[in-house]
Amino acid sequence: MDKRLVVKSNFLIEASYKLSAIEQKIILSLATRIKKEDQEFQKYSFNLGELSTFIGLNSNADYAYLQEVTRSLLSKVLILKNENSLLQTHWFESVEYFEKTGTVTMRFSPELKPCLLHLKENFTKFQLKYAIQLKSRFSIRIYELLKQYESIGSREFLLSDLRTIIGVGPDEYPLYGNFKAKVLNVAKRELRAKTDLSFDFEEIKIGRSVGKIRFNISQQAVSQPKKAASPVRKTNPVVNDSEIQDLLPLLPKPYRDKLSVRKMLQEALSKHDLDYVMRNIFYTNEKSNAVNYRAYLAKALRDDYGLAYMEDRQSRKEVEQLQQKTFAEAERQKQHDIHQIDQERENRSKARVFMQSFTPDTMQKLEQEAMRRLSPDALERYNNKHYTGIFEFKRKLEDVVMEHTGIVKAVNKPEQAAEAA
Repeated sequence: MDKRLVVKSNFLIEASYKLSAIEQKIILSLATRIKKEDQEFQKYSFNLGELSTFIGLNSNADYAYLQEVTRSLLSKVLILKNENSLLQTHWFESVEYFEKTGTVTMRFSPELKPCLLHLKENFTKFQLKYAIQLKSRFSIRIYELLKQYESIGSREFLLSDLRTIIGVGPDEYPLYGNFKAKVLNVAKRELRAKTDLSFDFEEIKIGRSVGKIRFNISQQAVSQPKKAASPVRKTNPVVNDSEIQDLLPLLPKPYRDKLSVRKMLQEALSKHDLDYVMRNIFYTNEKSNAVNYRAYLAKALRDDYGLAYMEDRQSRKEVEQLQQKTFAEAERQKQHDIHQIDQERENRSKARVFMQSFTPDTMQKLEQEAMRRLSPDALERYNNKHYTGIFEFKRKLEDVVMEHTGIVKAVNKPEQAAEAA
């Protein structure tokens, strides 16, 4: 697989979509199976073990997770815009698993033919082996976008356009400093360490804030990586947010936001693969209780209690069913959270529309109410015209308008106001 090429139209590379790193790697792997002579997309076949290992899932215990990932991909919508239309389509037409042979077949949606089949111009190609090593979903997208301009040597984006194209949500890293640390600098380190490209970037201000990013692209030779002493251990790993985010839904809800648990998972991932950490989470979920959960998890991760636990299950089928149930529950919780985020975004959009119709007197009263809800620190930042204070004031104003118009019930009870702040 080391010499396989991904060939994608520039139109598809520049499309805006949000996929996890694993989802992107599955799509890239499938794209390498397309042959020049293919007139239509075929059902391209993969050995489950080889595919799982290649994209970073390390054992049979991950098959249930792989099924959840492809099921999610089947439901995700890709939006392609051109001068004459806006196309809403799916990535895959079908995914089929064959348990007896340990294989899976996948076929792209026929609507993607112009983006992947018989490309003669306006396309970009790169070796799969580089993109497949990247852990951050944003690093993969940035690699594709810079590979497209490799021969030119530089590429410039409006910051807002870059966020949209690589799939950074409106509520992800709203402050530029966080975006720089978690997206740009992570991609810079990963590409330099693992691919045939490296880059530096310049911050171009529009007004007083960073409004554009200019990437300066360099080609680089890539040395052959040394084989690890053990296929299970990781060497010099870089644990990023996306790995932790894959594991958090498996934890009991009260522990997902605990810094101590996150540190525990980070330390375990720096020494072991995903399967090792997963099986010890499953073990702890069943054997511990709410009082001793963290201590139980720490011991399980240290001594791998989950290994014997998985081996002692009555059958492999029982283990798969347990994992399927866990991931299904995690997916239901994820969809619930997404629905809540989408609902809040819609409500705030409605509030902004209402504001345009209010009289100046009404707006003055609403702004005064929003000001009263700011914490003393936020009020001071707002009075000093600091961008964080202005942002907090706008959010409070939207809250007030949503209540005033009946979009939502009042949220200015003391405990709710404190939580919102």
